[in-house]
Amino acid sequence: MSLSDTKAKKLQTGRIAIIYLCVSMFCGMFSAIYEHFSHGVYSDFMVYLFMFPLAGGTLPFTAIGLINKLPFPTPAAKRSYNSGIASFTTGSCIKGILDIYGTSSGYTSVYWVAGVLLVCAGLSSYICQIYSRVKN
Repeated sequence: MSLSDTKAKKLQTGRIAIIYLCVSMFCGMFSAIYEHFSHGVYSDFMVYLFMFPLAGGTLPFTAIGLINKLPFPTPAAKRSYNSGIASFTTGSCIKGILDIYGTSSGYTSVYWVAGVLLVCAGLSSYICQIYSRVKN
């Protein structure tokens, strides 16, 4: 990996980490405002809504950018992983809204299943990418 490749990887991962950080801040503000107007009803899914993009997006992409030996994920791995994090975030938001409203739905489990499958697909693709790079 040349010096320009390292710089490009750091710029890409830094940009993605900043986007995830902005999404985390938006989710935090959204949940705070939503719960402010919820008449004292709270939901843990809404309170911790910001954690999915923060722990699932900002931290991993910051680590990939800081550790020079890790390659940048392929587009398929990155898209799958990002879709999984988006599914977790959306599912948490909808579950929080339904909890605050005082109802439930069996369809919210679809978000968790889709999130797990997509994140696992993205991670397994990235691990295969790392393994093939080490092997060669």
